[in-house]
Amino acid sequence: MMLRLENDAILVELKEDGAELTRIFDKNSQKDFLWHADGAFWARHSPVLFPTVGRLVEDTYLVDGKPFRLGQHGFARDRLFHVTQQEEQSITLRLESDADSLAIYPFQFALEISYRIEGGTIHVGYHVENLDDKTMYFSIGAHPAFNVPFVPGEVFEDYYLEFGAEEKLETLTLAGPYLSGEKKKIVDGKKVALNYELFGNDALIFEGLTKNEVTIRSRKNRHFVKVAFPGFKYVGIWTPKPGTPFLCIEPWFGIADAAGESVELKDKRGIEALDIGADFSSEYTITIG
Repeated sequence: MMLRLENDAILVELKEDGAELTRIFDKNSQKDFLWHADGAFWARHSPVLFPTVGRLVEDTYLVDGKPFRLGQHGFARDRLFHVTQQEEQSITLRLESDADSLAIYPFQFALEISYRIEGGTIHVGYHVENLDDKTMYFSIGAHPAFNVPFVPGEVFEDYYLEFGAEEKLETLTLAGPYLSGEKKKIVDGKKVALNYELFGNDALIFEGLTKNEVTIRSRKNRHFVKVAFPGFKYVGIWTPKPGTPFLCIEPWFGIADAAGESVELKDKRGIEALDIGADFSSEYTITIG
């Protein structure tokens, strides 16, 4: 079932499957900004990454020495959430642990994803509750894909990223799907011109930005997509191959494993820990114009 939020500025659609955004339509420009999930390139729009972000070594992690298997980016994106609150301009969807999830992730939890629109901005909230009788370890992240170019007749290389502050931009590099332990300098400044060569070794991954804000802009039109993610540890920026007409900006609490051996989940880089009965909340925003 397609769910809808609407105000004078934007129309947003989403679905209970994966609590995934499926459309962001700007009423002023009559443009769709969210990728339409064409399977020739990538068959998703904006999946939720939980309880892991990125690849695990051999798709395996350990809890107290016991191995568990989990595919890239976890399982929440492929699970059915249930609407717990819905109004014209806001909605909350919830997923709770069950026998299936406990077999691959041995923690009892509740995960709520909320969407609220305000003008041309979508507020995306994450809320994780530890319902278990032990400390819970998890990662969570976003993976929205935006149409680039925004308008017909332009190309990917007409676009650039504008960061929220002057940055010394160094990407954490990958060896295959895993962190290599090395960094590569991209540029010093606020702007990065887009080209497909940037993504020749998979995603750009930035840690510890001065300001957690990235905007996609064109040199040829006034439209933009801004993603702001205060408090997030990492951001991934990705497009899969030359000629792909979208770009992902991915705020993450968590990251892929380093190359080597499978690790205890509690020792995984970027992992979050929740005490018994505790909860975690964060929010990022998407603004279009």
